[in-house]
Amino acid sequence: MADRMESVLVERCPDFIVVLDRDLHVLEASAALRSAVPLASPGREFALSLDEESAGRLIATLASDQEGTSRMPLDLIHRGRERLIPTIYRFYPLEHPIVCGVGREGASDAGMVDQVATLNRRYQESLAQLASLTGKLRELATTDSLTGLFNRRAFMDRADSEWTRHLRYKHPVGCVMLDVDHFKSINDTHGHATGDAVLQHVGALVRASLRTSDLSARLGGDEFVALMPDSTLEGAYALGERLLMRLLGRPLSGLEREVRVTASIGVATSEGCTTLDQLFARADRALYQAKQAGRGCVVKDQ
Repeated sequence: MADRMESVLVERCPDFIVVLDRDLHVLEASAALRSAVPLASPGREFALSLDEESAGRLIATLASDQEGTSRMPLDLIHRGRERLIPTIYRFYPLEHPIVCGVGREGASDAGMVDQVATLNRRYQESLAQLASLTGKLRELATTDSLTGLFNRRAFMDRADSEWTRHLRYKHPVGCVMLDVDHFKSINDTHGHATGDAVLQHVGALVRASLRTSDLSARLGGDEFVALMPDSTLEGAYALGERLLMRLLGRPLSGLEREVRVTASIGVATSEGCTTLDQLFARADRALYQAKQAGRGCVVKDQ
């Protein structure tokens, strides 16, 4: 018999494993095999569990096998079931001369194999569709559908994380707030479709003007915001001016008539702010000052 560790390995193997002597008597067999083949109990002649052809192949292999180890597949007859065509599962290097491993439920029916392949393909397709839908849902949950920028909620979540990083590393954070000038008049004069086109136009220019590390969002209506890590007041002001110049230099075309878009922009930095809300309040105050100054300009918070 095998020593205790080897015996446990065979006993607990989930597949069909049998250890034979040269006379084809069972020395060890997995519980899975014993439950399927009654004659796979220790001391029994295992050849009686096989059909005549399989037993003959086993005996022939043993006769020509000087090393005393067999990896030959066996055709097991399951009581009350159709014949299965198993494959070798594992060879255990025990001291016994023969270790045969056979697969557990390898169906020989070609139709069943095709059915399993079809089900597996459909399963993989379903996983791909689920991943695609999950990505789309995630995008819908975080993105403003009109401009492609972050929506308010997603922006605030990321802004909170950036502010936490600012508090830890003490790097400056710039903020730019932008309102489209006379947006209500644009809607009233040209229609809401033109108003939507204006917002898309502004959103595209905001996105194109920022670095990859910057955050931008449409907060709602015609109000936009950008948060810029590692940016001084001068850097934030430069971004505001760049945005304004691009708006002035690129009127919205492709409509019934060209629409010139301007914006009021307020900028501020984290210097002197103890909370993120204070930074937003300062940028918003500068934005209000830009409107009071006649619109179409950039104002720093002082």
